[in-house]
Amino acid sequence: MDIILLLKSLVGKMELLLIDAVYQGEVKLDNKTLEYLKRYKSIALYAAVQFSSKLENVIKQLEQKGIKVVSSKPARTKEKYQILGCDIYHGNLNLKEDVDAYLHIGDGRFHPLALVLQQRNLKNFKEVVMYDPIAKKMSMLTLKDVEVILKKSKASLKLFLLKKNIGVILTTKPGQQQYLYSLKLKERYPDKEFYYFIDDNINSKNFENFPFIDVWVNTACPRIGLDDAVYVKEPWVNLDEALDAEKRLGEFS
Repeated sequence: MDIILLLKSLVGKMELLLIDAVYQGEVKLDNKTLEYLKRYKSIALYAAVQFSSKLENVIKQLEQKGIKVVSSKPARTKEKYQILGCDIYHGNLNLKEDVDAYLHIGDGRFHPLALVLQQRNLKNFKEVVMYDPIAKKMSMLTLKDVEVILKKSKASLKLFLLKKNIGVILTTKPGQQQYLYSLKLKERYPDKEFYYFIDDNINSKNFENFPFIDVWVNTACPRIGLDDAVYVKEPWVNLDEALDAEKRLGEFS
């Protein structure tokens, strides 16, 4: 305990030094990916932060194939082309043009899955193509890749409307604090009982300690209330979905 307190004390006195971890290799599409993308007239290009400033070659390659490349600076990002995993709402992208498909440059699925999730309630789904510049490999994402997530989300929203005792999870993490916004739940659903829980580290295993809670509402990163909710037996919804539950349910096919 003394060591933990000492570490907390030291951290509290430290200054933060943020260093950009830019990928040092070449970012360039392979021929197979270029041939595949030729079927599209326009593409919205995004990347994980370590690749987002090194897309010149990719843009040139696409334009040489006659493909129009567009992008945007999504909400809360540092620069154009960068996308965050929490950009799961269509408006977050700030994309002003309609496109035929999305292309994500990066070495994982977490960030490009945001491009799938932000289309979950749209009628015309646009394919998300992933290109890994490290493995030099192309793959695709569709709504089937989030099918389990969407089923759990729909079921949890139904239970949220039906149940009375609601646990609201708040975090102390900067940029994710939504206490005042979460109070709208009481205005929107005056017949429900809301219980507020606050922590700096959300652990769903603690849910079982509060068996009187019927449904949990996540106010932190929205990916917690979607991806992580699949592995939790308790119903778990995001704050924005809870505030507009009936409309959200109507958008499910």
